[in-house]
Amino acid sequence: MKPGEQDAVFRYVDERFDDFLADLTAYASVPTISAQGKGFGEGAAATVRLLGRHGVVARRLPVANGPDLVVGNVVEDPELPTLAMYNHYDVQPVDPIHEWESEPFRPEVRDGALYGRGVADTKGNTASQCLALAAIRETVGSLPVNLRFVVEGEEEMGSPHLLPFADAHPEVFRADGATIEGGDHNEAGIPIFYMGSKGILSVEMTVRTAAVDQHSSIATVVPNAAWRLIHALNTLRDADGRITIKGFYDGAQKPMREELAYLRRNTWDPKDWERTYGTKLLVQGTRLDRQKAYVYRNTCTIDGFWSGYTGEGHKTVNPAVAHAKIDFRLIPGQRPEAIYKKLLAHLKAKGFKDVAVEKHSVFEPAATPATAGISQAIVAATKQVYGREPNMLPWMAGSSTTWYFTRVGTPAVAGPGVGWTGERIHAPNENIRLADARNAIKTTAAMVLEFATRAR
Repeated sequence: MKPGEQDAVFRYVDERFDDFLADLTAYASVPTISAQGKGFGEGAAATVRLLGRHGVVARRLPVANGPDLVVGNVVEDPELPTLAMYNHYDVQPVDPIHEWESEPFRPEVRDGALYGRGVADTKGNTASQCLALAAIRETVGSLPVNLRFVVEGEEEMGSPHLLPFADAHPEVFRADGATIEGGDHNEAGIPIFYMGSKGILSVEMTVRTAAVDQHSSIATVVPNAAWRLIHALNTLRDADGRITIKGFYDGAQKPMREELAYLRRNTWDPKDWERTYGTKLLVQGTRLDRQKAYVYRNTCTIDGFWSGYTGEGHKTVNPAVAHAKIDFRLIPGQRPEAIYKKLLAHLKAKGFKDVAVEKHSVFEPAATPATAGISQAIVAATKQVYGREPNMLPWMAGSSTTWYFTRVGTPAVAGPGVGWTGERIHAPNENIRLADARNAIKTTAAMVLEFATRAR
């Protein structure tokens, strides 16, 4: 930036920060729960309105059997590099509702934080990018790059209908660089920068042992579906968390020297979550040990289990059917479809061919080198705003659409984000701290300006 431009951009963000709060409050007030099929049309319309208020020409593109994808373009000059910024307008269910301290879809500021479903994941990032765009236009005069907003409505379900759309419209995902959702801040307010994302295979497992439930007294001679499924689940991993499916770890990327160097310099520690979530970590040792476990280990998580009677009081029943939802988080080099086939083979080999497995959400893992132009632009922007490098991780432990961009040659990383490690996404009382959001908006603006010089 030219002398004085940085101060002008950052001052604009400070002066207009209330605009961001108003935008996000209105945006997050729209219930858009993809798992329950709620608010698809309203969410797409709200996204178009938000972008339009900031001069972004946005349109809704139909996705077969799924919600519309909103794409907004700001084209300053076709010869300039293009930066794509991906987020999603759908959110997670609000259950358990009784644990919320305020209405999930009536965002509320309390103690320096904004609470509401979607404020962190990821409506807050779209709103922050809009103010960053306005800050540059109003102070510098024009953008030094072309921007493309890509906002979808089914990410929280694993984007089940996005792949056919992406195959038919690769131009939406092709750019000189892309940001995917956003990074976090640690408790001290230091940003965390992810250079990719883990993949996911999410499945539902079901077993039926009888045509109907029975009186529990005959469980001596009639099989119990819940126990049958529990025994099948017990074959998937050992007591130390290592997944025991044959060939599961084939192809998984090993820690690289450059990545470990970043981890050693990081000040962020997963141990912070002991206080945030009121728990004890499975991994102790050093901070590096905990970071390596967080980044490089896979998961086999039981997301939910149900069978028999779960209402008030007690019903003595031997259930005929049992269900479990499972997800596997995968690191670059592993392929969800291959893992799915290995899971089916594993259950058959262990004598559980009666356990049906339905595939739900799938995301491929993907990552981008720290040497890429978009990576370097974010690091430089972070230094300008925070006075230091971000804590850098080779990929986020969660899953997203990174691969949709990298597979067509677009370097893609997590962009500056409004969230923090205590944001409680996917849980009651989702929130962002206002100080983090203000810094993230400034970093986004600085990133755009830095990217202009590094993508040429």
